[in-house]
Amino acid sequence: MNILVTGATGFIGTNLTRELRKEHNLFILGQFEGDPEKLNLPGCVMTDNIPRLASYIKKHQIDGVIHLASLYLTVHTPEQVKDLVFSNVYFGTAVLEASSMAGCVKWFLNTGSIWQNYNAKGTVYNPVNLYAASKQAFIDMAKYYTDVFGIHFCTLKLCDTYGPNDTRRKIFKLFKDYSESGHVLKMSPGEQLIDLLYISDVITGFKRLVELLISDIELETEYVLTSGKQIPLKDLARMFVEVSGRNLNIEWGGRPYRDREVMVPWKGIPVPGWKADVNVEKGILLFLGIE
Repeated sequence: MNILVTGATGFIGTNLTRELRKEHNLFILGQFEGDPEKLNLPGCVMTDNIPRLASYIKKHQIDGVIHLASLYLTVHTPEQVKDLVFSNVYFGTAVLEASSMAGCVKWFLNTGSIWQNYNAKGTVYNPVNLYAASKQAFIDMAKYYTDVFGIHFCTLKLCDTYGPNDTRRKIFKLFKDYSESGHVLKMSPGEQLIDLLYISDVITGFKRLVELLISDIELETEYVLTSGKQIPLKDLARMFVEVSGRNLNIEWGGRPYRDREVMVPWKGIPVPGWKADVNVEKGILLFLGIE
């Protein structure tokens, strides 16, 4: 199977390509010169020349696309709106346009976020922030390509993810840094529930959905990867201390909840035939390199 991957040099992308290349022929679509070379995989760099990309896709007979590329911003500034729209709406739409022109792409696996469903019941769309809104905007754009060109489009929404060598400023990275520095970590009151998924479980989730897309069976238009266990932030900090043996100096209530703070994460429809294997306790040890 020939698969084109965007966002392959990110945290999830590097881990996913490492596994997928064992079974498939991978090609990388980067946003910057040198992106494909970083992973020692064939590829090209995204430009405004969509027909050129279509020719590349057709030349290599790409069967499916895994779209990971994204600009993540919890809070945006006016100056960042253009970059959000370019990265999260235009980029994916351009790839879909090129895929439809090439005529060989059968499926397109998009990456979404549970932040697209803030305090929502069922499948109601309600974005936490502009980042989440831009992710939904791309899904709406994709509907055209699904209906007109028959590309099988599916979105996999993710909860919070973590793992070794993750440079993103996520919760366990904060705990690790502050446990090492001894500085006071000012946090919200800490009653919000957190849904965390270890990177190996994220990868098996993606691989499972790729298998289902390749099999060409009837699927839902979107699925969610979730640990199935939502933990209050205060309990998560306590668990980190107990498992790691480190100290955390946290000032609970040192800062207010964010506007539209997610207090209860959305669950959605899980990927058929997949479940998380790494619990949080083991994940903390793996993240810190203790196990």
